[in-house]
Amino acid sequence: MKIPGFRPGKAPESVVRQNLNMEFAKEKALDKVVNVLYPSILKEASIDPVDYPAWKMISEEEGVKCVFSFEVEVMPEVTLGKYSGLKAEKKSSEVEDKEIDDYIRSVQEEGAKMSAVARPVRSGDIAELNVYGSVGGKPEPRLSQERLPILVGDNRIAPGFDSNIENLEEGASAEFSIMLPKDYYIKEFAGKEALFKVTVLKVIERLLPEFNDEFVKKISSFESVDAYRQDVRNRIEEFKKRKNEDELKDSLLEQVSASSKIDIPSAMLRRETDAMLGELENNLKRQGLTVESYLKSRRIEMDALRRELSGPAASRVKAKLVLKAVADKEKIEFTEDDFAAELKLLAKDSGSSEAELMNREGVREYIKDYVLRRKALDFVVENAKIKEK
Repeated sequence: MKIPGFRPGKAPESVVRQNLNMEFAKEKALDKVVNVLYPSILKEASIDPVDYPAWKMISEEEGVKCVFSFEVEVMPEVTLGKYSGLKAEKKSSEVEDKEIDDYIRSVQEEGAKMSAVARPVRSGDIAELNVYGSVGGKPEPRLSQERLPILVGDNRIAPGFDSNIENLEEGASAEFSIMLPKDYYIKEFAGKEALFKVTVLKVIERLLPEFNDEFVKKISSFESVDAYRQDVRNRIEEFKKRKNEDELKDSLLEQVSASSKIDIPSAMLRRETDAMLGELENNLKRQGLTVESYLKSRRIEMDALRRELSGPAASRVKAKLVLKAVADKEKIEFTEDDFAAELKLLAKDSGSSEAELMNREGVREYIKDYVLRRKALDFVVENAKIKEK
């Protein structure tokens, strides 16, 4: 301390005490002691915490040992259900010709020429509409929009909507009711009847380019229709294989989770909910949106969104804990080769060097946890009775 009349470090203790906020000094000292000792306390007590501790002083007296009390949520006990010999079905990855045709048509549609026409609306046209929707006799802005372009046949507004505007000419209007499906994207309207009043403002015909060798050469590195179709088949098959594998794993993991019992710590649920909010924020950002605009569009508060996410978050936490328990019970190992391989992938995805990641606190534990859970799920899949369908 710099104290007037004394060189640094030379003031007597009594003078230092007069110039020092002892409560502040004590608080800083205790924080330092706790930070140094806490890791060794966990190790000595064989405690696996899931959050930072809350601590308080039980007794403290100058010149005498202090006594602390720590309170921390620990990893819960997992009562594993059945995880070996489970039954599941795996979808076929065989590619149908219609899937190839649909993909090729989507490519053609990207190169389509647009032309306004003076004829009734047909499936495949783009129709510009004024749409006014109501539910229970009450006008609903979320079902209404002026100058709305739709691709007729997509039924983007609601199933059955598009068939009601087919054969209408420019300037014509129609009024019709639709029973919205139970899985409708606006939950408040799911399973309810909606009344729509629609006016056709414009009919636009899409002229698709012919799918031939010349078209294939323009859009790809292939020389013929046959070669392009085979490439599309291969890509669709690879996509379906990955998708079906993921669905199989999800199905088996749901079975293990459903038969297992765990009391999920509140800290883990809170962190998983935070993680899901972060994922939502990143997805919205890629669309040029924000969480605030998302909440406003849904007319809900952040607390309501967190409650909505808490259910899926609990399922994710339970699945992670179940897989950790499987890894422990089957004595699945985490090797240095596992660490090196995952560190390399993590460096590539994050844009950081392996050396930078190595110096970050918790990276090894993060990788180890992920690898063991992945290996545990692989074990569940390898020991399941899988039926191809």
